[in-house]
Amino acid sequence: MSYGNSMELYEVVRKAVHHQWDPIGVAVFSEEMGEYDSYIPAIVKLVENGISRDQLFEFLWTMETESMGLEGDRLSTEKFSDWLFQLDK
Repeated sequence: MSYGNSMELYEVVRKAVHHQWDPIGVAVFSEEMGEYDSYIPAIVKLVENGISRDQLFEFLWTMETESMGLEGDRLSTEKFSDWLFQLDK
């Protein structure tokens, strides 16, 4: 699905990060994005630039395990990477 502009894509990705990926597990408690908002511009840029699914995964995995300091849920992150990869196709 192709998006008309970056703002549309931004909003789609923002909602998906919170409700689909949600590595911290905050979506069930709040609609506040908090830390996630800082990652959205970079994720959108990567999607717009058409990078590979593996590159998307590596970016998300680094955010999840290093930036957020979590153990990581590889399967969930792979699934979200697949979803992101299909966004701008």
